[in-house]
Amino acid sequence: MLGPAHATELVHGLAVNYATAPVAYGASRVDRPLRVELVGPAGAGKSTLSTSLVRQLQGAPAEIWGLPVLPLLLNGARLIPTFAGLWLHSRSPLWDETRHMVRLRTLQRALRRPAPPSPAVVVFDEGPIFALAWLRGFGHEALRQQPSAAWWAMALREWAAAMDAVIVLDAPDHLLAARIRARAHPHEVKEFPDIEIACWMARFRQALEWVLTEMTRHGGPAVVRLSSQNEPVERIAARVVQQLREIGHGR
Repeated sequence: MLGPAHATELVHGLAVNYATAPVAYGASRVDRPLRVELVGPAGAGKSTLSTSLVRQLQGAPAEIWGLPVLPLLLNGARLIPTFAGLWLHSRSPLWDETRHMVRLRTLQRALRRPAPPSPAVVVFDEGPIFALAWLRGFGHEALRQQPSAAWWAMALREWAAAMDAVIVLDAPDHLLAARIRARAHPHEVKEFPDIEIACWMARFRQALEWVLTEMTRHGGPAVVRLSSQNEPVERIAARVVQQLREIGHGR
């Protein structure tokens, strides 16, 4: 059963809301939260689905943004030897790329630490898989070349072990474009013509597929693919909940 009581706690360095009673998936109990990430192109409906899943599972929302400053600084310093080779190869400071790499390392280390009573499910929206896909698809070309190979091997192996499930949510490009333009918050392709939005989406999908394929080679996580074209979010959420319960049983 899902526990009814809620509290706010700093879990693994992340401020999350969680059900104070632990959750059992059937007869089996988990010794850490089931870690799930929703991924897909902009406009697919990830944020809406995340809100529904967190409510239904009494889980905790999470993201790669907003990590504590001190651990970010410490992990950034530790990664300087890795960055040095990329800086020399690219002849660029790679500000956006190195920041994502530091966030990934910081979050990875935080998840390894013992935590107080935590939620049964943590639902990432723009989490580690998103960051890896961004680096692969939109980062400097050095992130797709030999100088970054050792970093990729380590990152993919670590995140394959750390994550339990990835929910890939998608829709046709014309629908994604319409949704991006209709919503209030900005996006870098919001004012682009449809053909350029479609190219951006294709680039993201290609990078995401590369990341998921490489993670599968390291033994995980489970991947669930769904379309938000025709189904309402509550029906999609119900399907995801069932999938997650099955994944929870198998851990």
